[in-house]
Amino acid sequence: MQPQQLAGPKCGRRYEKEYLNKFRDCITFYCDGRARFERFCYGEGACFVFGAWAAVDQSGALTYPLPLEPGADPEALPRRLTRVEGTTLYFDEKRPKWQLEKELDADPKNGYGKLKMALLRVRGK
Repeated sequence: MQPQQLAGPKCGRRYEKEYLNKFRDCITFYCDGRARFERFCYGEGACFVFGAWAAVDQSGALTYPLPLEPGADPEALPRRLTRVEGTTLYFDEKRPKWQLEKELDADPKNGYGKLKMALLRVRGK
């Protein structure tokens, strides 16, 4: 699957991992072929734990630039997209599924504002 297909027809798509532990893991695929993994805590003290940018190739491999952010857990990062079933993704031949959470028109928090999205559309991405 092409990395841009994972992002859908707009700016991108955010997928959330099914709840299995005390963390909420999300991955967002963007129309330019990049991905952003983010981990959050659940509960009353819910907060951002860490994030990591990745490049996605046509085989579904995610490559993270090193060094990772301080506090990042390399074991938590998905490494390869191994199966797609509709809008559900599976990584690394593991059971937890990642379900489509949201279609994004823009994501200014991560640098995908309206101006950048307009430029990407003009360039055909």
